[in-house]
Amino acid sequence: MVLRYFCSRIGGAVPTFVITSRQIRAARGLIGWTQADLAEAAGLSRSTIAAIEKEAANPTVDVINRISTVLENNQIDFLAQEGVRIRHPMISQDDLPEANRRLLEDIYHVSSQFKFETGISDILIFGLQEEDAQKSVGDYLTAHMERLKQAGLHEKILCGPDTRTFVAPRSSYRRLPQLDPPQSPIHIYGDKIAVVHWSPKEFVITIESRPIASAFRAMFYQIWNTQSGIEGDKS
Repeated sequence: MVLRYFCSRIGGAVPTFVITSRQIRAARGLIGWTQADLAEAAGLSRSTIAAIEKEAANPTVDVINRISTVLENNQIDFLAQEGVRIRHPMISQDDLPEANRRLLEDIYHVSSQFKFETGISDILIFGLQEEDAQKSVGDYLTAHMERLKQAGLHEKILCGPDTRTFVAPRSSYRRLPQLDPPQSPIHIYGDKIAVVHWSPKEFVITIESRPIASAFRAMFYQIWNTQSGIEGDKS
């Protein structure tokens, strides 16, 4: 039973593949959910889930979207040809020249999509020294900040106590009481975490995982909310 077309969420509604009753059953099995578990998470009745899985119902688009969203938020990927799989963390390393510039490109595109899907516009950065970023990408950093602004994206940056260079608006920064000078900055954006290592050779390690990114995001905000802003800091 064909239930939903998956469409491109930006730039038009072009169907790519469909979700079926069999995929819903398989997805439940992969994460160990009963029909009652899925019904509760999606705000539906167990009988509705049962009817859909038995292909005895003609659910609305809203109902199928609620089911698919709940499953996708619990690490399920729906694939073409009725495929379904657990979404495991994806780890990648970029040690080629201009790795940090490519990271900024990824931050912009992933954060724009994430804002479109969730309404969350914050890009979180722990331990950044702007001097390192400027040395890495030069004037490109200014262009990057401008496009973030145009896209309605906002950085929150926890910087070291001795930071004197500010590229983003000062309201974007809060000082940490201490920061180890070799600290590699950590970027949290969308479902990703990226760690930038500056020397002796620049490289970026990226982890893509919604649970891990969510955990880091929560920890970041706990620290952010205990630190003071620098708006009145004249240093």
